[in-house]
Amino acid sequence: MTLRALRTPLTLAVLSLLREQPRHPYEMQALVRERQVGEVVKLRGGSLYDAIGRLVKAGLIEAVDTGRSGARPERTVYAITEDGIATVEALTRDYLRAPAEEYPVFVTALAHIFNLGVTEAVELLRERRQRIREKHDEVATQLAALPEDIPRVVLLEVEYAQALRKAELAWLDEVVQCIDKGDLTWLEIPSNRTPRRSTRS
Repeated sequence: MTLRALRTPLTLAVLSLLREQPRHPYEMQALVRERQVGEVVKLRGGSLYDAIGRLVKAGLIEAVDTGRSGARPERTVYAITEDGIATVEALTRDYLRAPAEEYPVFVTALAHIFNLGVTEAVELLRERRQRIREKHDEVATQLAALPEDIPRVVLLEVEYAQALRKAELAWLDEVVQCIDKGDLTWLEIPSNRTPRRSTRS
């Protein structure tokens, strides 16, 4: 596996947690939830364990201890290596310095929104706004319930995500208002055009 294949947000999250101190996967999962890292890193099923396996194979982390607490199964503790430290620093620099070339599906849909009727488009934008508002409020409630001793620096990505939600809510309100007022011109798509038949057999 190439180092390029390991350059993911999940890799950065695991390496960052292990640079703080050696940890076992269960503790890492708990911290991901506590620090709201799930806002930017999606953990599904065994994705964390899969990532740990890849990082061990790449020499970026290593198992340093295996222990058991009471009747719980054995837990392997992992620590970051020198190569892992170099990688977490390089990834952090790369992710901070320049915007990534991302192609979100919402932006793609906006480029072709005129394919829908005005009424349906507005309805869908309002539905999106409602979902964003619900997510914003949910995260705000979670942040308010966090212990006060959690450093702000480990929650910056959540603050950023919340700021983006607030900005999108304001933008959606403005666009919907323009559509309602008739200030946003809609492209006319011919409705009587007969699609061409496929020439494939």
